[in-house]
Formats: sequence, C-alpha cells, structure tokens
Amino acid sequence: MDASWWCGHFRRSKLMKTAPLDLGCSVTGVNAAKATKTEIKKLRDLLYKNRLIVLKDQNLTEAQYCDFAKRVGNPVPYLQDNYHHPEFPLIFVSSNVKKDGKQIGVARTGGYWHSDTSFEKDPKFITMLMPKVLPKNFARSTRFIDMAAVYKALPAATKKKLAGREFMHTGKMRYKVRTQDAGYDIFEILATIDKLCPAVRHPAVIEHPYTKEKVLYGNRGFTLSIADASLDESASLLKEIFDFAETPRFVKEVQWSMGDVIIWDNRFLGHTSGRNEGLEEETMMYRITLQDGMPLCASQINSKVAA
Repeated sequence: MDASWWCGHFRRSKLMKTAPLDLGCSVTGVNAAKATKTEIKKLRDLLYKNRLIVLKDQNLTEAQYCDFAKRVGNPVPYLQDNYHHPEFPLIFVSSNVKKDGKQIGVARTGGYWHSDTSFEKDPKFITMLMPKVLPKNFARSTRFIDMAAVYKALPAATKKKLAGREFMHTGKMRYKVRTQDAGYDIFEILATIDKLCPAVRHPAVIEHPYTKEKVLYGNRGFTLSIADASLDESASLLKEIFDFAETPRFVKEVQWSMGDVIIWDNRFLGHTSGRNEGLEEETMMYRITLQDGMPLCASQINSKVAA
C-alpha cells in the first residue's frame, strides 16, 4: 500500500496538512488539545492506512495528553504501577531522569524488537508517545518494522507453515528487576510474573480489522514459541521469520523532535527504541496505550457476530 497516496488523501483539508515520511506521515494543522470529532476520525483513518502518524507542533500538558487519548480511544494504564506517572497513571514514563535523587519512571525500556502489550490477553493496539526530555548531543529515534510488508514478502513455503498457527507471547523474559525483588530468586520472580500475566496465544497471522491486510503478528521480544509445535520446529521457524523481518529492507527509523506526538498501530508495527548504548543522556518519554474498539483481527469480528 502506498502511504504517500493515503497521506495525500487529506491534503485538501484547509487545516490538516500531511506529508509522507519514510514510514507513515506527519500531520500539521491539528491542535491535539482541541481536536474535533471530525479531525480525530480523520487521524484514525490516516493511522490505520499509514501505520504511523506524527502530530507536529504540539504543546500538551499531562492532563491534555490523557484527555486527547480518551477521545482517540480507550486508554488503559500499564499493568505494573512502577511505570506510572505519579499523578496521571494512564501515562507510562520511560525515563533515566532523576529528581531529588529518585528515579522518575523506568529507565532503558523497549530496547528490543516488540509490539506493545502483545503478551496480554487483550493487547492495546494504539500507542502514543510524547517526548518530555530529549538528548542534546545524540538524536533520539524509534525504529519500526511493518509486519504486513514482512508477511507479504515471506516465501510461500513459510506462509504455508504459518497458516492456522498460533504464537505464544509472554513478557516475563523482559521483566525489569525492581528493588523490592531483592531476596527473591529468579524462579520466584518468574512465577510471580506468570501469575500476574500468564503466557497467551494469538494468531500468527491476522487480518487487520480496518484495512483487511494480512499481518504477521509476532516479535522477537515477546513471542516465546509456536503453540503446539516441537521446540526445534518452533525455534527454527521463529528465527527464520524474525531474522528475515529485522533486515534493513524492512527497518524504518522515525526521528524525534520536541512537540511531536507519535501514534502507531501495534497490529502492524514492531518497534525498538533507538537509544545509544554507552552514550545515554537524559531522556524522558510519555507513553499511553489504548484499546481502539476493534479486536486483534477481522475474524474475531465475524466470530462475535456468529455467536
């Protein structure tokens, strides 16, 4: 699908202007704090058809950011409260900034390929990210992979192997040990995570409920195995598809600027943070994840109607 065509679709608007990016499109002329229902409907359409949109020139308070999220969809706080903003729990704080010697939020988040909350039974399909502190010497960016493009390019033999399969997802291997975990052994910590958020099954290939495109719904960070497959088959096939997906052919990078609000669809996109290992400066990002009123895949709509 040609993202520039979809971006151009809304250029006729007197206020909303769009421009194609390497992935998705940028949007100007919209004040997120005062966006109308019509503008939000257009933004969601742009989002699903472009995978990602960047709202430029925003200046939102925490309260305005949460209010905007509520008008776009149904925002849900992250399941671990140590990530929460102290006054606005809808906001997940990714930060290495300290205030009065205390850590704000959680540092070094998301430095691996993943799709936000794919390890949950009901994943949050829209992610919003807004910078609060950006590095001064090294540009901050996020890298993305369009998993619909990956699925389309997979060899026919690999698609056949994936037909009708399910992936097992878990977040436990990416759990960040907290100070209150001191004294627990690894087995106890992993058991606690399994109780809080047990591994879940999702279809390996989904049909997007809005665009009807087929998407490979898996990622190296949270996809643990292929359900009902042998360990050897599972490890081999997952390595094959993730090695294929993570090549320069599919990886796109979005650079950050202050005043940006980046919004993307987790059904389509896997991502990893673009932090500079060993060169980390102060950085702080505000993330909100949302339900959007649609299921993971189109077949789930049909099954609900049949029921």
